[in-house]
Amino acid sequence: MPSYLVEEMALLLVVGAITVVVIWQFGASRRAKAAMARDTELRQIAERAVATQEETAGRLAQVTNQLAEMDVRVATVERILKDAE
Repeated sequence: MPSYLVEEMALLLVVGAITVVVIWQFGASRRAKAAMARDTELRQIAERAVATQEETAGRLAQVTNQLAEMDVRVATVERILKDAE
């Protein structure tokens, strides 16, 4: 086998290996960027969920206060009606 053929095969093997590594690293880089974008989106969703939960808790506290006031008013009306009988 001629020596130039062995050299060309070795060169082709090295170039092929480098090409595979470059493609592999490019794919890994794209996967990492996609994962980072997904994590950012999930973080934003979680932040919106927390804000919504806090808003819901505030509204629930308002409704609870209103119901407590209504209980007091109803009790007062009941007492007045009993006294009127």
